[in-house]
Amino acid sequence: MKNLLQIEKTEINLGLKREYRFLHISDTHIAYIDESSSELDIQDNQRSHNQWDKLKLEFAEQFCEHCDEKYNVEAHLLFEALTEYALEQKMDALIMSGDIMDRVTDSNIRYLKKHLNSYPIKTVYCPGNHATHDEHGNHRNMYERFKGLIDNPEIDVTELEELKIVTIDNGTKNITQNQINRFRQELDTDKKIILVVHAPLKLGEFGEVMGKKLENYFLMGAEGDGENAHELLRIVKENDERLIAVLAGHIHGAVQHPVTDKLVQYTASSGLIGYGREIIIK
Repeated sequence: MKNLLQIEKTEINLGLKREYRFLHISDTHIAYIDESSSELDIQDNQRSHNQWDKLKLEFAEQFCEHCDEKYNVEAHLLFEALTEYALEQKMDALIMSGDIMDRVTDSNIRYLKKHLNSYPIKTVYCPGNHATHDEHGNHRNMYERFKGLIDNPEIDVTELEELKIVTIDNGTKNITQNQINRFRQELDTDKKIILVVHAPLKLGEFGEVMGKKLENYFLMGAEGDGENAHELLRIVKENDERLIAVLAGHIHGAVQHPVTDKLVQYTASSGLIGYGREIIIK
């Protein structure tokens, strides 16, 4: 599977004491089955495989990215190749910006816990919009089932020596007051922050460019999104010196554009085409 990886490198120079290296991946849409899988999980696996075989080609074409029949493999195999790359390259953390699994099923949860909990480097897991789908396709809060993958799916913090990574679940674009309050608290420190979300923020040049290319569904901060969603964008704008970068997924394309004069938002393309963004901060 290593020959299918598409790794893009991004460097951010801050004058830190040492170099930090991360692999940012997104939208692998894993649908896994094992000997304990229910009939429903098996059906879901086939549905996901059939659906994404077509959709990943459409997304790749939209963003002028490479995808061909060689990528018609089980999603978890590409996910494992990406995580193995992060391990071989001795990354400081693997950052996952949502939709790592296609639906929240017992089989997918078992697989991810087994794979990531034995993983010898830090993992940063942000939910995505597919984390609100249960195995029946229903929308509801899935946080309870994420125990063991992420401490607090709503908003979580990973501390490193000179910086920290804050994940905010914006998969449904319904930002809570608790997320707003906690994010403000995390910004009130000396450390620089990487913000990880699933739906990209519709801000600045990024918002202008992607707003013309994509439907509002793919961006947070569009007309009709809640007041707290817009408040989160205001907080980001006000703290662009504290923030290092915004990392997102959801659009299945690798793009980068400024969201303010000082801050850039990077999206990772889909893990379904073996994409990973290697981020070097120094």
